[in-house]
Amino acid sequence: MVTAAGCGERESPPPPPARDAGAMDAAPFDAGVIVRRDAGPAGPTVDGTIDDDEWEGAAEATADVATDSPGSELTRLLARIVDGSLFVGVEGTLAEGDAVVVWLDRDLGGEDGWSDLAMLVDETGSLDQRVSTPVATPDAFAVDWAWGTTLMPRTPIGLDEEAGWRDLTSFRAFEWVPSETAPTVCSEGACETSIPLETLGGEAPRTLALFARIVRADGSFANQTLPEDDEDAPGAASVLLELEDGVVPMDGGVPDGGLDGGAPAGIVIDGIVSPGEWDSATTFENRVTPGARFEGNEATVLHVAVTATTLRLAVEGRLTSGNAFVLYLDDDVGGPEGIASPTALDDFVGDLDTALSKAMILPSELRIDYAWGTLDLNRAAVVGDDRMGWRDVGSNPVAFGNVSGETICSMTACETSVPLSALGVASGQEVGLFVRLVSATSAAFSNMTLPADDGLQPETVSVYASFVAP
Repeated sequence: MVTAAGCGERESPPPPPARDAGAMDAAPFDAGVIVRRDAGPAGPTVDGTIDDDEWEGAAEATADVATDSPGSELTRLLARIVDGSLFVGVEGTLAEGDAVVVWLDRDLGGEDGWSDLAMLVDETGSLDQRVSTPVATPDAFAVDWAWGTTLMPRTPIGLDEEAGWRDLTSFRAFEWVPSETAPTVCSEGACETSIPLETLGGEAPRTLALFARIVRADGSFANQTLPEDDEDAPGAASVLLELEDGVVPMDGGVPDGGLDGGAPAGIVIDGIVSPGEWDSATTFENRVTPGARFEGNEATVLHVAVTATTLRLAVEGRLTSGNAFVLYLDDDVGGPEGIASPTALDDFVGDLDTALSKAMILPSELRIDYAWGTLDLNRAAVVGDDRMGWRDVGSNPVAFGNVSGETICSMTACETSVPLSALGVASGQEVGLFVRLVSATSAAFSNMTLPADDGLQPETVSVYASFVAP
């Protein structure tokens, strides 16, 4: 559970978030036991018809951009885990010569898989050629599997050259999965498929991540992307659809922040805080009026969602040129590592590093190890981004290191996710974090603090969000 902690005392934990309609499978709420969730209703029937009732509770991404490839269109990507299988649905159409491909990382942030899709060079079949089309991906993403089809409608039987699942473990000769094991049915307007988690391999708890593209016959990409991404650069994936396989049960009947089995599957890191998307996260608000120095800027809401493998955050607000949202994190509250008062962060080489370089007064138990921030809205972070993303600030307070994570901002919010392992967080460690609205070019702090703190002394931290890693 995520709480707000203050110097010397803790506030009462927030009320339990609402749980989904489905019950937890297999085990009582014993500490440390991993259970799968049934995600609500029974799983989809793989018949090429996407029924919203069957897909209730799925992770979902939609595309609103008009296609630039006549006859080929992507409108929706869905993913659910039910009864030991991963189900994937794709809505759209496919023109002759084109293909739709879904690339999958079975353990986002894990060590397995290919981080460079240019390594995929299987030219044996028509689908394998499309799967081998290189896409630039976020640092944490390493592809293990792919699904696709070159024809709609299509119902594969056995090993099919045109449609089905491909194991990419061997980058030069993909292994085809028989349709009897992993069925696929495509109608003219949609495809549905499933594959056993046992076939995918790997172990829960983990985060599965996927994205879809239309690959033309000449190897180029149509502009539509799922989840929706930069239409002018479809060959680079910066937005992923994520869902959790395995959740940690609630301790003593009190839900852990973001771990009720419903919310994480619905969170899409796209910079848009959609209605209901963060309902099961822990939320902190601050509605004070910013001072004159920060007029036109605000940081009003912080959402925190934690799973067994991933920390997801959203900051809602407004940002003008020369200012920044910044977040500071202690990966082990009360532990000896990290930056303690009065040591100042002091890296002025890059734009974000300059914005993060502040002198703060921290409670005795809090030492800063990592930070996140952005100077910009309405864009996604790229590899080595100088103006947004995650930084290791504790290892060297005068030379911050980059940390792999995903950040996307709209005009009204920023969403980010980062593997707990990338932050050095182990199970049982207490994590503390807080957000400030600051000047990106000076030492100035706004009076807006998240969680709400003393706005007259925002450089002094007396309240921070806290959770124990599963």
